Amino acid sequence: MAEIAIEYAAGSRLQPEAETARRLIDAYLGDRPDVDGVTLSPSSDSVFCVSVEGDRIWCTNPREWIDSMEAVSAARRRLSELP
Repeated sequence: MAEIAIEYAAGSRLQPEAETARRLIDAYLGDRPDVDGVTLSPSSDSVFCVSVEGDRIWCTNPREWIDSMEAVSAARRRLSELP
């Protein structure tokens, strides 16, 4: 089972963006038997990244517009690569 985590800069405007990404990933991938869950991880770093099983698979500039569907696509690609 794969754990998907969204890491975002805490104390910034990114929490709503992270929630949106979590909802979309869960909606598109949450019913897969190989997905254990989607979690949010506030960070002291200025980041917005998605990890699968602890490996960062997608990051974007947190100062720019965040396309949550890109996060979904990246997670889907990574999941298809797992054994």
